[in-house]
Amino acid sequence: MTNTRSATRSTHAVVVGVDGTAASVNAVRYARGEAARCGVGVEIVHVVPTYIPMTPGYALPPEDLMEAGRSVLRSVMDQLEPFDAVPVKAFVRKGGIVATLTAQRHAQAVVVGSDRRSVVARLLTGNVSTLVAASAPVPTVSVPETWRPDEPKGVVLVGVKHRQQSDELLAEAFSVAHQRGSRLVVLHAWKMPAGYEDLIANPRAYEDWDSRVGREIEEMLSAWRTQCPDVDVELRTAHDQPAHSLVEASAEADEVVLVRRAHGAPPSVHLGATARSVLMHSHCPVRIVPPGHVRLTPDLTLEAAGTLLK
Repeated sequence: MTNTRSATRSTHAVVVGVDGTAASVNAVRYARGEAARCGVGVEIVHVVPTYIPMTPGYALPPEDLMEAGRSVLRSVMDQLEPFDAVPVKAFVRKGGIVATLTAQRHAQAVVVGSDRRSVVARLLTGNVSTLVAASAPVPTVSVPETWRPDEPKGVVLVGVKHRQQSDELLAEAFSVAHQRGSRLVVLHAWKMPAGYEDLIANPRAYEDWDSRVGREIEEMLSAWRTQCPDVDVELRTAHDQPAHSLVEASAEADEVVLVRRAHGAPPSVHLGATARSVLMHSHCPVRIVPPGHVRLTPDLTLEAAGTLLK
């Protein structure tokens, strides 16, 4: 059986947006590894803005902007090691950065770098990785500037909150773990709001809650364990603020997988506070899965990363 919502078109590239920063060079290194695992190519894209005002009434000529964009792309390519067998295409596009990257519907994933600028800088100039992750129709991976591809941990971490959108989340998490040959750590963290802790002050209440949540999540995982018997799964529950727990656990992971909210406005709110915080502070790449995106389901036969899984 095939879930009609899950029947997405075949993808043929990992698209990575670059801006010349060290973070974007790191993003290309991630994209290269992802493409090799998925058996697809890499498309490196630098987006040239349509208008940059220099002084009131004067703007740079369009051709000057395009040449500067080509220079940025060349500088990125010069910093990279040979791509070997992974097909690579490089493009200079003109337009809005977020709009251009989120228009890549053919992509296996859209990859962007996270340069961890100050809060003030983000407020003034925006955060491309957050905005792309909040609106892209395909999974978005944000790669921190500090991440190193040569230090694998063998762990994929997925943050599970509740059953809502669990199909999208677990499908992507199991698919990523399967492709990487990694252990999948399923983490559920919860913490009562300030002022309500006394309602469950008895340590026994915490144990009962953990047991109940553990049983519910195990029910969600049972079909996936059958579908992907080669993926070693570990379930963890934590009495902690979810974002803090995920960021701490990300230090031991190669990738964090989270799902995007189905609704919300403005666009950046689609992610939710936890996802935004993890995107900004994670020690490893963070993959944000859009609502309705399912590459692999317990229905047993669906395309995942260009191959059929049964």
